[in-house]
Amino acid sequence: MKKIQNIIKKLGTPLYIYSKKEINKNCKLIKNFIAYSNIQIHYAMMCNNNLEVLKTIKSLGLSIQINSIYELSLAQKIGFKKEQISFTSTGLNIENLKILIKEKILINLDSTEEVEKYCKLNTKGKFGIRIKMKEDIILPKGHTNSPKDSDIGIDEKDFNKIKYIAKKYKCKINGIHGYLASNILISSPFLESSNYLIKCAKQFPDLEYINFGSGFGVPSNSKEKQFNFKKIGNHYTKLTNELSNYFNRNIQLKIEPGRSLMATAGILYAEVTNIKKINKKLQIAINVGFAEFARPRIYNSYHEIKPIIKRNKIKTYDIRANTVLQSDFLGKNRKLSEIKEKDILAIKNTGAYGKVMSSGFPGKNLPKEILI
Repeated sequence: MKKIQNIIKKLGTPLYIYSKKEINKNCKLIKNFIAYSNIQIHYAMMCNNNLEVLKTIKSLGLSIQINSIYELSLAQKIGFKKEQISFTSTGLNIENLKILIKEKILINLDSTEEVEKYCKLNTKGKFGIRIKMKEDIILPKGHTNSPKDSDIGIDEKDFNKIKYIAKKYKCKINGIHGYLASNILISSPFLESSNYLIKCAKQFPDLEYINFGSGFGVPSNSKEKQFNFKKIGNHYTKLTNELSNYFNRNIQLKIEPGRSLMATAGILYAEVTNIKKINKKLQIAINVGFAEFARPRIYNSYHEIKPIIKRNKIKTYDIRANTVLQSDFLGKNRKLSEIKEKDILAIKNTGAYGKVMSSGFPGKNLPKEILI
């Protein structure tokens, strides 16, 4: 902790600190949970695009999942080869498609319209498709995003249409991609969604890979159970073996862990700027909020918050940002050891969707970040 305090003293707050040791640990866990030999793990860059983090990801032998041409430039800057890059997004224009085709990037298309544009630009090319997930899969509370609210992906009823377009331009549909939702801690939704993806995959005779996506949950506190990676890994292995036997060739298995790889590897440190009593409650203001860490407000997500200096007396606090924005809270009714002005608070599980979502609104400097 003294090392952390010295870094904070030198760099100030707000400050994201990422742990290379924790990234290594999470990577090892994720690598080991699927026994299937022909696997490619694509780290989802959108959750944290810090260059030092990306260098660490590359050094661990992972591939990369990108969502924009800007992310493509970062991946190429770090040294990822084209065979290691997977692109999945929506609403692609012709200019972006031309770049992806020129750079020979594996791409999962999102609509019949995108398929038509791609095939016209790249006759005899190969592409994957993103599948619109079944809407009747029951998700637990606490997840983010949902198939019921999604307009992403190609519906199964349109498969014949896209196969016709591909055939017209002598293109091949060589992969499928599926995404359910984020931060799911139980196995059943993944079992159901992966079963559906296999059903879809069997309808494409030129298939070379199946991408099960991610969304593996990260516990927000010690009371929540760890995600059962082993159960899901065994199921994915079984399904992909089934698919390989069905096509009589080895099908590649892909996944895209982002938050499950990075969340616990980051802590956001903030300084207490004021303490006031309001409506018989104690309220802490800190120099972190929507501008520096938007996830709690966007997703109503829970993040454990602890002072780095502990005192004996326990009090209950609401924790908010020192901004004019109403309801810019990071936590309410938190029982913490007594807090004093200028104390430093640690906000846990902020290695993913933290700095990358920072806006600086209203009128704040962006937080710094460092990998140790």
